[in-house]
Amino acid sequence: MVDQAAESVMAAFRDGISRQSVRLRLDMVCPPNRVVEAGMEALLNAALPMAQAFTKSLQAPEGAALQDVRVSRFDGVGTTSGDVGTLLYRVTDDAKQDAAVIFLGGRKFVLQDPSSEFIGGMKDRLVVMLNAEDAATSFRIENRGEEVSVGGNFGKDVEILGKFCEEFQEETYYIRLLLLSDWPVLIFRAYPQPWVVYLESLDGDVVRLIEGSHKPQAEEILEEISKYESEMGITSAAKMAKVQQSTE
Repeated sequence: MVDQAAESVMAAFRDGISRQSVRLRLDMVCPPNRVVEAGMEALLNAALPMAQAFTKSLQAPEGAALQDVRVSRFDGVGTTSGDVGTLLYRVTDDAKQDAAVIFLGGRKFVLQDPSSEFIGGMKDRLVVMLNAEDAATSFRIENRGEEVSVGGNFGKDVEILGKFCEEFQEETYYIRLLLLSDWPVLIFRAYPQPWVVYLESLDGDVVRLIEGSHKPQAEEILEEISKYESEMGITSAAKMAKVQQSTE
């Protein structure tokens, strides 16, 4: 997953996309119940090695050699928002080829003046927002700033977050496993390929439910699930039996 994500990012970067968003499956190293029980610090500690491996892998063919990945926490321990945002800065032999990965940076990060100054200072270097959807003050690129109060900062917060989402709108790698209508569903995209939604059938087979150029939303996926159930003649009883079997 990490190598595939890095390959997608670098492919997009070669195409001139220097601001990107990526989502990795952090649940593979830190189960959701662990985050509920121990908080965001537990998520950061468990997932930071994955973020470091991803950052190290952002190597362009014949690009400058990697010197170091510098890790600095910009959301302090005990931050009231709960955010644990961390910057991973990829230092190379050529400063023009350095790159930045902003890990678990939430709305709080975006709305701070130093954030825009830092990203602006990166110029045409690569900057990746990594797992912003998993931050304590999470946001989704497609919402264009709707997660903040309309009146916040005299109405400026929505504008700031909206512009940020526009700048980082290219989600070059995205993988998320979730449960919808009692079905295990995987949302996946690896640049330059289209978005795909997979569903695990009652027999354990993988079914391609959706494929398209835009990021599918929950309502769209649920609609396709309903169509699939009708076409396959799947009853609620059959789904419940599958759920019970998987939990035994």
